[in-house]
Amino acid sequence: MRKVILSILALFFLVSLSTADQTIKVKTSGGTEKIQAIGKDDRLSYSLSELQSVLGGDLKWRQPGISVAYNLDTARFVFTIGSPYITLNDTIFNLVVPVTVVRGELFVPAATFTPLLDLIRPENISWDGSAKTIRVNAEWFNITDINISAKQNGLLIEIFMTSPLNFEIYESEGNWLNIDFPEARIDRAKILSPSNRTYLRKINAFQFDASAQISFRLRRGYKNFHHTYKTNPGRLQIAIESESFTADSSLVGSGRIGPDEKIDVIVIDAGHGGTDFGAIGRHKKTREKQITLEIAQELAKMIRKDKQFKVIMTRTKDRYVSLNQRAKIANDAKADLFISIHCNSSTKKSANGHQVFYLAPAKSDAARAVAQFENAPFLIDESGLDKNNENDLAFILNDMIQTEFITESADLAYMADLEMRKRLKIKSRNVDHAAFFVLNRVYMPSILVESAFLSNKNEEKKLRSSSFRKKVATSIYEAIKRFKAKYERI
Repeated sequence: MRKVILSILALFFLVSLSTADQTIKVKTSGGTEKIQAIGKDDRLSYSLSELQSVLGGDLKWRQPGISVAYNLDTARFVFTIGSPYITLNDTIFNLVVPVTVVRGELFVPAATFTPLLDLIRPENISWDGSAKTIRVNAEWFNITDINISAKQNGLLIEIFMTSPLNFEIYESEGNWLNIDFPEARIDRAKILSPSNRTYLRKINAFQFDASAQISFRLRRGYKNFHHTYKTNPGRLQIAIESESFTADSSLVGSGRIGPDEKIDVIVIDAGHGGTDFGAIGRHKKTREKQITLEIAQELAKMIRKDKQFKVIMTRTKDRYVSLNQRAKIANDAKADLFISIHCNSSTKKSANGHQVFYLAPAKSDAARAVAQFENAPFLIDESGLDKNNENDLAFILNDMIQTEFITESADLAYMADLEMRKRLKIKSRNVDHAAFFVLNRVYMPSILVESAFLSNKNEEKKLRSSSFRKKVATSIYEAIKRFKAKYERI
């Protein structure tokens, strides 16, 4: 059986090499990547080895030359080289076109494999055969966001779209206002963001096979409404007339601190400092507080040189800055983004790689462990609790996480992870989320970057290198520019 499989492998290898090399596009939030492809038309295949560098995950041989496993989030694909049959978790799928290996890279059929990625990912992932493009996340949507604001005599709802769409507006019992969009693809995560609920009782967003619907339940009755379509940017405006519209007082206090109409204020938070050394390198005893400051200073230098943004640093020298001070600096500046820079550490010497986090309840023990380490300096200083109460405090924090900018923060985290994959040439541990104190008190999209492991001898050496630190800073800055390109409305 092994000989048969290897013969099939050799045949497909030769066929693939005889096909002219080409590339396809992968459109992600804020940018476009190119990956290798072989074949043509409905038998076009792309390099999953290269797509993995965009989407993340772990691609490993199970049996050298015979089968490959691809672990992505909670999904596990298993491929047999030369066969069109694969397994996704416990289900078998027929890709019609066999998977193959060319020059050490795994190629999978575009038309039949891409829909399986869409099944397992929170983003929408689609294959456009005519444009030879894989579309990931917001580029797939034509309804991308909403904005709701109070006016002198009522409420203004703006629904942002990539091009004019047909729609129908109708009312229903219970102060519901409903908008149906034929042929629409809606970014539900953005529409359902808590920041949109200040003036409403509830928002619903539904994606159907051939249409989408957004429904708003208003807090009070209204007299009338009018609608119009505006350009630059394209949006449907619905003006609702009322004599007494008020915001939910429990939500108004959080404010609309960022991002506002223009994304131009960035806060860079160099982790640790002063009496808080952070992680300590195993080999050269490198201190995390110094590395994070040097990366932060390099990033600030890039931003200031480019002159697209105003940059604010929570510390510019080796001094201790409390949690409240860091948050106050960011919130007082009405910043649009908050970037906290750190180095990772583990009791396992082999642990390695970079990782980007955003704020949400931890989904894994590993993420929880990172958060516990980063939160440790604040536990006693901020709460006055002794170490016996640390778990109680962490539980309370986890229950009180502010969620207003989770969607935007997650998006920024994925952008940063993608840019770091390109430049750092070390393992990506993928994007994750956990309950970080420093992120929970800033009211803007925010991420925490773990640049590499100080507990790993090789990565400690890299972190001591100015060229590596510059690559980390460059990766973060490119992510910031991607975020601006996607979200800024001016």
